[in-house]
Amino acid sequence: MEVYREILPESYLLILTDDSQPTARAQLSYALRRAIRSGKPSIWIDCSHLRNLSFSTLRLLVRYYQRLRERQIPLVLCHLGDSAHQLLARLPTTSCPPVVPSLLDAERYCRSQHVPVH
Repeated sequence: MEVYREILPESYLLILTDDSQPTARAQLSYALRRAIRSGKPSIWIDCSHLRNLSFSTLRLLVRYYQRLRERQIPLVLCHLGDSAHQLLARLPTTSCPPVVPSLLDAERYCRSQHVPVH
């Protein structure tokens, strides 16, 4: 998995591509740890370049979402494909990160959660 990052003024954006490599989860976990250490008040995951999202990767995202929720740091998924939506539907709704159609919607969501995003 290639994980690109973009440090925005009030959020940390991770852009995911190609979830087929054996090291995908380790790369994503490393990127998420860096995002957490960045001090940004929210983390956005852009899945628009991700052809497939494995269930194990989705579980990793859910674990980080739950950990970040305790710290009141939103983790938001954007541009999720149909197959990923189907995988997400297999998990309890309360434990899943929010899914929004676009990065602009991620910004709106974070603002509604009382996270200052400029």
